[in-house]
Amino acid sequence: MISRHVVFRALRPSTPTLVGTTTQRRLLTSPPKTTRPEDAKASLQNVNANKSKASSASSEDESSLPDKVRAMMRRIPHPLTVITAQSVHSSLPSGLLVSSFNTITLSPSPYVSLNLKLPSSTYLEIQQSQTFVASAISSVQLARDFLLDKKDRRFPIALRNNVRDGDSRLKSGRGGIWWMRCQYMERESVQVADHVVVIGKVTETGFYSNDSRDAGSAHGSPLIYSEGKYRVAGEAIQ
Repeated sequence: MISRHVVFRALRPSTPTLVGTTTQRRLLTSPPKTTRPEDAKASLQNVNANKSKASSASSEDESSLPDKVRAMMRRIPHPLTVITAQSVHSSLPSGLLVSSFNTITLSPSPYVSLNLKLPSSTYLEIQQSQTFVASAISSVQLARDFLLDKKDRRFPIALRNNVRDGDSRLKSGRGGIWWMRCQYMERESVQVADHVVVIGKVTETGFYSNDSRDAGSAHGSPLIYSEGKYRVAGEAIQ
């Protein structure tokens, strides 16, 4: 009988196969580096500094945005309109000059809109009386009268000189061109930030006399405002 000797050998642990570049193998086999406290602090300071710069740049953009929009809109001509409302508590009306008056629709009924900055005494009178009058004007002096501060002692005098008692329309010969009497649409009006968009339904219209307070007002041409100056419409291009 043939005797067979079986030898058992201890198996050595196999060496794992490394895959990848030398740099990758080095990263896999290198022990993790420890971060020093001072390095971590410096890194955090850099992150905070970058956030602060980004926040500052964003704030500067936001603060300059209104100025940019204002500069752009100043280049667009806006019609000047006097808005007047009769007080329910006194015979003295209230009024102001706006450059935001415009039509919304003409059908089935004509609706108009205008923007008023709050607080506004004229808006209070509009709310109480539920009506207002919009007047296109040709007089620079009339425009200046309605730009007077309400606390200016000349303002009540300007109102009495320019507005009819108990009617809210301008007096004849004061520089008005046409007028629209409007019903205040309270439910349709809306406040946006520090302004209110007033919506009105036109109920009556008419024209003022053609005489004007200003000799240089282009014989009753409606005043417009652009680039910080009063103007009138020029020659038609087409």
